Amino acid sequence: MKPFLSVLLETLPLVALFVGTSMFSLYIGAFAAILASAVLIFGHYAKDKSILYFPLFSTLISVLFLAVAFITDETIFIKIQSSLFNISFAGILIFGWARNYPVMKLFFGRQFQLTHETWMKLSIRWGLFFVCLAIANEAAWRTFDDEGWVNIKVFVLAPATALFMASQIPLTLKGRVSKLSSEG
Repeated sequence: MKPFLSVLLETLPLVALFVGTSMFSLYIGAFAAILASAVLIFGHYAKDKSILYFPLFSTLISVLFLAVAFITDETIFIKIQSSLFNISFAGILIFGWARNYPVMKLFFGRQFQLTHETWMKLSIRWGLFFVCLAIANEAAWRTFDDEGWVNIKVFVLAPATALFMASQIPLTLKGRVSKLSSEG
């Protein structure tokens, strides 16, 4: 169920963003994406009584930037939110990695029991990937109109993220802590 939930948490808000933007505007698309994320987060909490910290943090940041976009009537705040989030999270992950503290474990430690070395490798890899996402988002919003930016986000950056995530599965599986070693 957890992999399915993870896919839903990533996909449903993107579908809502795409449909809302295509049918109405980027404002409506962004609001629909936030609403979809919130429903999934609250649904998970109602079912499992646990908080999904990473999606919650991301959704709260999206709410903040959408509010600023509405107040200023500038869609740029919706578009730069991805860049700022990605570069901030990259900085946190890379700083944690440099200090030998795997920040990713804070967000995903309940879902995965991994060795310290594996958490560290995942932290630096994801940190660098988030830098790449920030750069790609900056190029996209500066090059394309609102709908073009949404298309890049949905049809290029999201699949790239899914592929990167899939490429980390071997490391994650190899770095799992066995039940015996975690009990001893």
